[in-house]
Amino acid sequence: MSEPDCSAPVVLVAREPKRAALADAVSQLGYAVNCFDPDQPDALMLLPEQLAAAWLVELAEESALTDWLLEYSQAPVLLGVGQIPQRDSEDYPRCLRRLYAKLAGLVGESPRGKPELHRLFDVPLDVGSPGIPSASCVWVLAASLGGPAAVKAFLDHLPASLPLALVYAQHIDAGFEQQLPQIVGRHNQWHIHTCVPERPLYHGEVLVVPVDQRLRFTPEGRVRLSPEAWPGPYQPSIAAVIDEVSQVFAPACGAIVFSGMGEDGVDACTRLRDQGMPVWTQNAESAACATMPEAVRQAGVCSLQGTPEQLAAAMQHWMKQESVAAP
Repeated sequence: MSEPDCSAPVVLVAREPKRAALADAVSQLGYAVNCFDPDQPDALMLLPEQLAAAWLVELAEESALTDWLLEYSQAPVLLGVGQIPQRDSEDYPRCLRRLYAKLAGLVGESPRGKPELHRLFDVPLDVGSPGIPSASCVWVLAASLGGPAAVKAFLDHLPASLPLALVYAQHIDAGFEQQLPQIVGRHNQWHIHTCVPERPLYHGEVLVVPVDQRLRFTPEGRVRLSPEAWPGPYQPSIAAVIDEVSQVFAPACGAIVFSGMGEDGVDACTRLRDQGMPVWTQNAESAACATMPEAVRQAGVCSLQGTPEQLAAAMQHWMKQESVAAP
């Protein structure tokens, strides 16, 4: 990738009304901005002709435009910044600060310099979740039939050195739960273990969700186990796991839905995406059973699809984006 042309605009690939909100936010930060309509005729042919210092892509579904940019763009690509709050919201300055940190890390400071958002909006910027380390990042890996092989392939291609913890929710009989760490942990450096009460999550590890106990987290991110049954027909409940992780670790979280049967987790993925957090799925071609990831895709909340190996590469790209916004 070549050095970004700081005189070129930041180009937004998004639909209304989010495109207008993003354009307004990027403009307030002092960057030149252009908008690219993903639904225009011959969009894929026109994309390479667009001059860009960086691409900001905010699409709710997988797209050939995203695939092309990730593979061929010489300018950096920023995938999704989540929901832009209303301008009178207390969250708006914090959202702009995070967006500025990402853009500045990719293309340098804006021509106007770093904006003093607290003066512009008279709202305190640092209103974090108490007890949750700002560097923590937790993603849910959700799977059912065919899941262990897919999750193993994903972990085999994902460096365990990333500042990332994973929570693995696998539909499985209770008798096989203890075998999962050995099955998916061969040939990679991830530390994969079952739940230990009061233990926090650490980077470089995968927590296997229990079948016969309900997993919860304290406000500080420590494991809590409850004897109450999982809601719904599946154990563990993927929906309940996603909701629990998002409640405690948002906004530094996301979910990947791998091979599986049923539609467990679709509603929770919708809630996650509505909060501006990423939801990815394994593609149908590589899944032993595509029912579960396809249900999420058909709900319109999947922003990226791919093989386990492609998802691992995308995760590394996403983590690099997040690192430029870390305090």
